[in-house]
Amino acid sequence: MRSNKPILFCFTLLAIPAYAVDTTTDSKSYYAPLDYASILKKNYSPKLSKSANGIETNRGRYLISNAPTAVASANYISIGTTYNSTIGYSAQSGTIPAKSTYGNYFSKLIQVVANSTDTSGYYRLDSHLHSNYSIDADELDGYKLKFRNNLGKASPTYGYVVFSYDSSSKYLRAEKRYRYNLNPISISDSQGRPPVKTYYSTYTEDSNFSAKGAGYYVSYSKGEYKLVPSLKLATKLYFYTPSDDYGVAANKMNPTNFPYQSNPAAPFPSSASVDSIESGNTAFYNNINTTYKPQVATPGNDTKTKFYADQFLTTIPTTLSIQGAKLRYSTALYSAFRDATLAGRLASAAPADGTPGQKLVPFVYFTNENDDAGNYHPFMNVVTYTIPGSPQGLLDIPGPPFLGQGGSTTPVTRYSNLGYSIVRIPMKDYGQVSKVTDNAMIPNSQSWKMNLVTDSHCGEVNSSISTCPAYDNYNYASISDIGVLIDGSIIFPALNNALMPSQWKGELSTYGCHVGQGGDGPHCHADGFKTGQSIVTLYNDSDYVNKSHPPLIGFGYDGVALFGVYRTDKDKSMLGYGEALDAFGGHNHDNIGYHYHAHTAILPDSYNVNDRGFVISANNTPVNVLLKGAWAGNINSVPYFGFKAEFTTNKYLGGMGK
Repeated sequence: MRSNKPILFCFTLLAIPAYAVDTTTDSKSYYAPLDYASILKKNYSPKLSKSANGIETNRGRYLISNAPTAVASANYISIGTTYNSTIGYSAQSGTIPAKSTYGNYFSKLIQVVANSTDTSGYYRLDSHLHSNYSIDADELDGYKLKFRNNLGKASPTYGYVVFSYDSSSKYLRAEKRYRYNLNPISISDSQGRPPVKTYYSTYTEDSNFSAKGAGYYVSYSKGEYKLVPSLKLATKLYFYTPSDDYGVAANKMNPTNFPYQSNPAAPFPSSASVDSIESGNTAFYNNINTTYKPQVATPGNDTKTKFYADQFLTTIPTTLSIQGAKLRYSTALYSAFRDATLAGRLASAAPADGTPGQKLVPFVYFTNENDDAGNYHPFMNVVTYTIPGSPQGLLDIPGPPFLGQGGSTTPVTRYSNLGYSIVRIPMKDYGQVSKVTDNAMIPNSQSWKMNLVTDSHCGEVNSSISTCPAYDNYNYASISDIGVLIDGSIIFPALNNALMPSQWKGELSTYGCHVGQGGDGPHCHADGFKTGQSIVTLYNDSDYVNKSHPPLIGFGYDGVALFGVYRTDKDKSMLGYGEALDAFGGHNHDNIGYHYHAHTAILPDSYNVNDRGFVISANNTPVNVLLKGAWAGNINSVPYFGFKAEFTTNKYLGGMGK
């Protein structure tokens, strides 16, 4: 799936009268799921089983202990909490008490990865929580183990050690060390925009380590792990497998067991920075129209900016009502979405150029400009880095997007990076369409360039799709983004650009997402929700406790809100449970307004696949839908919908009339 690269926008407040925010609708219907950083603090103790053969699965996840049984006092290798530019994160020991937390558990969860440079059976040991960091050791500090960045934009660069494990003797032995080399290159695109600095990673064997450290064993003593030259000094280590599974093969994101593609990783771009957007000379605040400055004076969730945003929000219904128009939802819904989105923090060192603790979405602000006829068009604008706060699972994806047409040596996207996008959510109620083609998304229309069907080149010579399908709720969709999630991640249609659900061909992580050819944060084609507390996704079972409706998890670009799934047999008492979802995946009940729900869908038989050995029955292979693709909201009267999104020319973003 192609990804449109966001354009850096330039940006642009009035004395605002104080009004009370409308909270007439049940606030339990307008709540957000717990963010990932908060989930890490929640109670959770994993169920562990000792692995008889130690490392049994490439890219499997294990906990490594010096104890032969998983008792509460057992010590496990754990990534430290404090980052140091020289050490990285320390490798320290820690226990998992009877009452533990997700954060404590994830700090000890290690992903073992077969070394890509040889077939010797040696493994790199990566942190699950901070997935760019691998265990390393060097002579300078006595071969103490530490976690260092080997998959991201690191300065300086170090490397990683690969290990073998003897399941009989229980010793973990260092075999080789590889130096991490980060090579910056500048790449220009076909549209004439300024070159983007892109980073390509290579790894070379450390000959000094091969001469001195190779063959050393891991030893544990007094909370510290290091390499030692003698078996007499080594510590027996035991591998434990948790009951929860974060891989892709065992879940519904790869129903046909599409084989893992071992292609090299594509370079990652790095075109956005926190400083340039939040505090530098080109900061967002410096360029926005003065009418809206109070809403974005401080990045993130701030008391003063919330005060001004809520004040401005309450003026919008009045300006619309004078013209006989209205908001699509209660102001309470927009306020709840803004507060939750701004609260998100990056809790995982997963993006190549992200820093744990940084904001996922620095700004959310409301605008209300009028067109040439004097009609008002309010928007909720979300300035996002397009990354989730959690680990991303990109290494687990069997068949991620190729950087180009594909092939055995073609790079695939396994890195993410900070994006920069201003997502515009129309707030005015423009109504709904009754059929998909009521929205103008055909080629050469004034407000659209392409949809998935026309972009597939169906019916053309050499196309894998010989006959163009009829437009439906899945394929009459944008070729790129169609919505935004509450953590600032971007939603794409359920189908890929070959008109097949990405979920069917192993293109997605366990979270339902991957990185496109253009880079940026992972965008999501499917809902990663799992019932039960063992899988931690965008929203979870705990988010439903004492609530009257599934959680608010996003918005379509048509302005229609997206809520979580109704869980079969668990949510019968919730508002709207008995109201069927329509062909767009939405319904209307209890004065909430028409809205979407994530849901499980069965595609029509026209989506059955029997092509080049890939066979799948649509009826027997349901899809976990966030948004199908086609919008239910009427987009035809939304100004600048689908084009002219530049901040300098689109006054509805708040960037004109300084």
